[in-house]
This record gives sequence, C-alpha cells and structure tokens, in this order.
Amino acid sequence: MRTRLTPIFLSIICLVFAGCSSKSTDSRSTDSKDEASNNEAAKKDEEKPKTEIPVKVAQAERGAISSFLEFDSILETESAIDIHSESSGLVTEVLAEVGDVIESGQILARLENEDEQINVKESLSRYTHLQSKFKRVEDLFSRSLINQQEYDTEKFDLEQSEISYERARIRLEDTIIRAPVEGIVSIRHTQVGERVTTSNKLFTLMNPKELFAQVSIPGQHLLSIRKGLPAEIVSEIIEGISYAASVKLVSPTIDPASGTCSVKVMVDDNGSMPIYPGMFVSVRLVLDTKADVVLVPKGAIVHEGERTFIYKVEDSIARKIPFEFGYENSDNVESIAGVEYGDSIIVLGHNALKDGATVKVVNDAYSATNDDTPSPSEPTEG
Repeated sequence: MRTRLTPIFLSIICLVFAGCSSKSTDSRSTDSKDEASNNEAAKKDEEKPKTEIPVKVAQAERGAISSFLEFDSILETESAIDIHSESSGLVTEVLAEVGDVIESGQILARLENEDEQINVKESLSRYTHLQSKFKRVEDLFSRSLINQQEYDTEKFDLEQSEISYERARIRLEDTIIRAPVEGIVSIRHTQVGERVTTSNKLFTLMNPKELFAQVSIPGQHLLSIRKGLPAEIVSEIIEGISYAASVKLVSPTIDPASGTCSVKVMVDDNGSMPIYPGMFVSVRLVLDTKADVVLVPKGAIVHEGERTFIYKVEDSIARKIPFEFGYENSDNVESIAGVEYGDSIIVLGHNALKDGATVKVVNDAYSATNDDTPSPSEPTEG
C-alpha cells in the first residue's frame, strides 16, 4: 500500500511546481509590458510641446525723469473784467456772443443815440463856422484893423465851440460799447431792447492767455518751492497733453489752521489745445530732474506686499527679479537696481507668470518712452 502511494505523491508535487513556474512567467511578462507602457508614456510627454504664455515686452531705455509734487486745483484767469455802459439808454444792437474772441477796441453793443448824433452835428457845424470866422479875424488883427479885445473874444468863442464839439463826440462814443482789452466773452448780461444804466453789467470778458492755478503746499515743502520753479498743468478733460507752467508767487506765511502755504502757478504756454478757467487740473511742481537714467514702463512693476519685482525675458524664459526704483511719473519709473539698459521687460501678462515660465512674445519690443498704449481689442494686463 505504501509502494502504490509514492508515484501518486510525486505526480502531485510536479503539478504544483509546474503551476508556480507558470505564474512566475506570467508575472514577469506583465511587469515587462507595464515598463514598456510607462516608457512610451514618458517619451510622449517629452515629445509634447511646453505651454508658452503670451506676453508683451518693452526694452529698458535711457532718458530724463523728474521728481515732483502734485496737487489738484482749478484754473483761474488774471484778466476777468465786467464791462459796463458809460451811458444810459436802450440797447439797439448786440454784436458779441459767449465764446467770441474779442480784440481790444472791438464793438460789443450799441445803445440808442439819435440825440447824441444830432448834438455832434450841431456842435461840429458851429465849430467849423467859427474856425472860418477866426481866420478872417486873424487876418484883420495882423493888419491892425481890429483891437486885441475883439481878437481875444473871437478866439475864446472858437475854443468854447471846440470843447462843445469834443463833449458831444464823447457822449456819442459812450453809446458804443467797446472791449477795453482782448479776450473771450464768457458771459453776456444784456440783450436787444433792454434799457441799461451805468450800473448795469453788459458783458464779462476774460483772457485765456493769462491762466493760473492756486495750490496749497504743505509747510515742510516750503523751502523747496521758489519763484520760477518749473511746473506742469494736466487736465483730465484733455488727455495726453501737459502745459508748461512756472511758480509766480509763493506766500511767505503758513496758515496755522492747515499748515500749508499758498503758491500761485502761471500757465506759460496754452498750447495748441486750449484750456479755460474753471477746469479741474493737476498741478505738478518739478523739484528735480535726472537727465540720463534707465527707464522702465510703470506697468511692468509687480507688487508683493512691500516688495517689488519685474520679469525679464531671457531666451523665452521669464525671470523674476527684485526691482528697486527711484523717481516716477505717469508712464515710467527710474531703475535703481534690477534692470539695465536694453533689458526686455514684460509689461503685459506678468500677473499669471511664475519664475522660470516659458513665454512667447506677442509684440515687437517697444521703447520704454513710447507713449503707445494697447488697443481696446487687446487683453488687459494680467
């Protein structure tokens, strides 16, 4: 019985070893397939192109930049006068309207003046007559045909008639309203058919060439402000244009309530695009100017808390660089550290970037001092 069981036992052991061998072979085959699959996926990932983030760049350039104090103010004019009539009467004609540019001496209106015209004709006729008469008197006097008293009487009558004529002419002239200075009509106070007196205002005339802005400077800046200091006037209504100005007057006292002193800034050049009294403007007092510094577009700066950075483009890679700047204006900042002349700086699209990101420049590099701005169809920054 023991002899018959041995072959059966050996057969079972062989079958077990055969199964284990088959499983081991299948496992090695599966592992080989997984490794090949992973290698193929890695190869595909390497062949897949990296994502490029579109950005706009500018090149850092050299130029001048100023340090300034900026204040809000309202434009005023040195020459704003009310024009009154020198005579009383009915307005028969109005020859100027609001907005008209007026020359000095130009007729603005006329009053009824029939009586004055008659008086001028009458006095002129008498004066002309006495002039002719006096010529004959002079001839008689020169020949001693009349005495000194008669001569003096005729001369006195001639002088009185001349005075009467001049007085009548002045009264007639007073019925004609003329501009005493050049300027622009800002208000018309009268109309045809109105009866006016010498107390009535007929027009208000202002001179847009003599504009100024009054600003209040904090006392700590008083030593930096002096007569003749250059300035700029900027209006939000007229974009892209600044007007040359200068400090005309500096108050020698400080208001104890506000701690400020008053400064009067005159517009030196009204420019091709005129500005007018009553406009809200920004007044920039230029304290210092650096003539040759590296300029970076203001839009390139990235703020992170109290620190500032910029992104440079080097071989299509964005490099995040700590940035220190000095003077600034509405367009550019002065580079103190972090940017050198000629560096390509990202000015649009940097808000979505990380250091080392691959970028694609979608514009030709443009100057840091270029005033061009993206068109409305382009994406906004970031």
